[in-house]
Amino acid sequence: MLRRPIDPALHPEVPGPGRPAPPGYEFAGFRRFELVLRQLGGIASRRELLAATDGDETSFWFALHYGYLDRVRTGWYAAATVPPDARAAWAAGGPLACVSALVHHGVLDPADHRIDGTLHIALGRGGHRFVTDRPVVAHWGDEDRASGTRIAVSLETALRQARWCASAHQ
Repeated sequence: MLRRPIDPALHPEVPGPGRPAPPGYEFAGFRRFELVLRQLGGIASRRELLAATDGDETSFWFALHYGYLDRVRTGWYAAATVPPDARAAWAAGGPLACVSALVHHGVLDPADHRIDGTLHIALGRGGHRFVTDRPVVAHWGDEDRASGTRIAVSLETALRQARWCASAHQ
């Protein structure tokens, strides 16, 4: 079935060429999941997304099917603004840790020759490391994992982890 284009004279509330979206319009439809993800810090579970959007399973499925949701691992989704390393870390099991978190916080230059591409992640005691295509170093500890956000551990924790990691590898 062919659909006719929306007639702006009949529907001026619908954005289009020369008609910007009114405030709040972006929250309608599948894009609302991206906004909720950003409000939740960039990474959220399916349960959190459904709770924040009134449990609309059908919209959730369509948003996932049409690419409005980015699954980083089973049951977890990331906003478009989440950096690739943080996505890879969450896919591997948790937030960025140690030198990976220091790069994220801007303390280390990612071009530094001492950073070999190994992903450092924080895992809680009951955590599980998932298989990824990158080498991963897991830093275990509930307090460390909870010290920052779902993107990266806190700067203080990352510095402490990096000191320990450097001494362990000498």
